[in-house]
Order: sequence, then structure tokens, then C-alpha cells
Amino acid sequence: MKHLKLIITGIILSVFAFISCNKEEINMENKGRVNVHITDAPFPIDLVSSTIVTIDAVEIRKKADAEMDDDEASFILLAEGETEIDLLELTNGITEQIASADIEAGTYDMIRLHVVNAKVILYDGTEFDLQIPSSYTSGLKVKIQPAVSISEGQTSDVLLDFDVNQSFIVKGNLNSQIGGFIFKPVVRGVYLGAAGRIEGNVSDTQGNPLENAWIKLWIPEVENELSENDSLVVSSFTDAEGNYKLIGLPANSYTLTAELEGFKADTTENISVTAGQATTVNPELPEEE
Repeated sequence: MKHLKLIITGIILSVFAFISCNKEEINMENKGRVNVHITDAPFPIDLVSSTIVTIDAVEIRKKADAEMDDDEASFILLAEGETEIDLLELTNGITEQIASADIEAGTYDMIRLHVVNAKVILYDGTEFDLQIPSSYTSGLKVKIQPAVSISEGQTSDVLLDFDVNQSFIVKGNLNSQIGGFIFKPVVRGVYLGAAGRIEGNVSDTQGNPLENAWIKLWIPEVENELSENDSLVVSSFTDAEGNYKLIGLPANSYTLTAELEGFKADTTENISVTAGQATTVNPELPEEE
């Protein structure tokens, strides 16, 4: 429960990445294809069964329109029609495609999602229907980092990392009774053509896999030193076999920490991530004395 409280306070920002730029044949002059996928940072698994969002439209903005006001900029429709997504099914590298369309070749820097419904379901069956903030009536705008380049006759992929930990804020006391949730969507857009990933396995000193170990990925402000000013960019939990995968990571140098109650934390520094490549890190946690 110690980790549970920390997660719900919204200190986590997570990401995922998997490179995918397929040179598919597209029979449309001066057009390329963009696919939009969605994924999620993990939510407390011993509390919440499902976090569901319903999206009825996905749009994209061409960079040439970037100097215009967001409300005036021209967005291109990629997909419409209600799609219901359980974000808790999208962890450790699992994604779901929510749009695929042929659009004019060029550079695009923003996705707009029309979220029409959100709800949380607890393991005991309790359901909470959440109010969509009025500020998102025109759509939830997500910057693509870096901007995605659509080339004629090729396909490019964009990942939307929907951070459940910060998007669904608990009302009430976790140790007594939950009074509901506040929905404040936090989503990060990643151009997968410029991203890499970190994956691995967490075990104890005897080689036994550790489930539900909390994996956090940082960009240290000061080399070889973690502080409150550091940027926490990714988090995840290990599965039943101790495996984890952090996808959609921009090329950079990171610090990874692995934590689990009853064990000492393990920290790995200076982890280099390269676009299109997988970096393996296998933390080993000694038991606390």
C-alpha cells in the first residue's frame, strides 16, 4: 500500500516505445499513412479492475498550422466512431491501434482526441462514471515528440501514452473508503520512428522472479545523482514472471530504479537508449534485513 499511495498522488509519468516505420505500398499520390496507437502507464492492480475511456474521434494537425491558435488550427480527421478502451489492458508494451489513415505527406505535431466518457471499475464491482472536464469539450490536445514525418508511400506510427496514474485521481482515503475519481487526462505523444525501449527482468539475489516490482525511469538533472528536480518519465510494474518493458523512449541517457516492499531498491545509472534499439536491464533486489 505504500507504493499505492505514492502512485495515486500522481508523481509518475510513464511511457512506452516500439519502433515501426513500415514501407508499405500506398496507392495514393503524394500521401503516406499514419497509424495511431494507445497505451497506458500501470494503475494500482490491487485496487482498480478497469479504467475505461471512450473516444469518438481522432485528429492530427500539420506542423504548418502550428503558429495558429490551437482552437483555430486545422485538424485532419483520422478516425471517428465510438471506441471503448480499457487502459489497464495496455501495459508492459501492449498497445491498441485507434486510428489509421492516408494523409498528405508532411510533418505533423499534434493529435486531438475527443474523449466522450470515462469510468473506473473496482475489483469489488463498484463503478464510477467520471465527468469529462469542460476544458476538453473541443478535444484533448497531445503534442507529438518529436513531430512525425509522413513520407509518400510509407507508414509512420504515433504512440499515445495515457497516464492512468495522473489521469484518474482518487477522492477519499485509500485505507478506508474511496469516494470516487476525478478525471484529468494526461497523455504523451511519441513518434515511434525516433524512439527506443528498455526491457528486462527483476529477481531476488537467488534468481527468483519478482512480481509487481515498481520500475521507474528517470532523466537525472545532475549526472549520477537523483533529486526532486529530476524528471520521472516512465514507470511500470513487473508481471508474474518478473518481466517489464518500457516503450516509446526518446534517445537519451536514463537512470532506472526497481523497488518492491520487503526488498532493497536497485538503481542502474547511465542507461543509453537509441532509436530503434532495445536496451536490457535486469535489476536484482536483495531482501531487507
